[in-house]
Amino acid sequence: MTYFNLENIYGPYCNPGNTYTPDAGLVRYAGTPWTGKCELNLQSCCFPNPRNLSQMSNILVSTKFYIRLLKPPLCLSENVTIQSESGEKIIIDCNVTEGSEYYLDTEKLTITFDRREKFPISKFAMIVTPLKIKTRMFTLCGFDCFTDTYCIDRSLICDRYQNCPNNVDEAQCDYHHTQPSLSLQAKIILLVVLLTIISFDIFSILFCYFCCGISNQHDLDIKEGKRSPTILEEGAAATPLLQSTISNDTNKSH
Repeated sequence: MTYFNLENIYGPYCNPGNTYTPDAGLVRYAGTPWTGKCELNLQSCCFPNPRNLSQMSNILVSTKFYIRLLKPPLCLSENVTIQSESGEKIIIDCNVTEGSEYYLDTEKLTITFDRREKFPISKFAMIVTPLKIKTRMFTLCGFDCFTDTYCIDRSLICDRYQNCPNNVDEAQCDYHHTQPSLSLQAKIILLVVLLTIISFDIFSILFCYFCCGISNQHDLDIKEGKRSPTILEEGAAATPLLQSTISNDTNKSH
């Protein structure tokens, strides 16, 4: 897949003197503000030349260009003209819907992109694929589009762009084999589970904070009580053990 950015300032693609021969091309507006015309000349790529032309004298050797529109041009500021080698023209403007398809029986194609306003930035893009001919005498193809007439280059398989008209080149790709999205019920269950886990964690943190704080304060009060001197109430009798403890505390204070 070749990317042709339609600009008249950057890149070589707007040079009318050049002709490019891609397996397929994504023709798009690159996004810089400019005005003017960009002419892009394309030729069918890699078409094999038959060795014995006498055997194919009655067979029309040609290429059918397949064009698929991804994003139409902007209204009032740009349009696109596609012309075949025989002079057949296709005009694409903002009224054309996305996904529109066009066919031109030609080996050379000229795309003219006319932009009259710098803003707004356009998202114009289209895929241009030269479909190769298939015959009973010459059937060398990179990838068969499952039709009786045309095929494409093998490099275009699973490139996320539709190059066969029936989209068979993208039908059996790995990127299609993705897990289905969760249903609404599954999303609600998952949300409830997550909220339960978060609530439990918050409760555990708060419980540990308050309980551990109270326990530490209780232990600190006990330690402070052991350190404070014992005061006897007036008239209370002192036991020998209590007298010894008081005497030791008094001696330490002196």
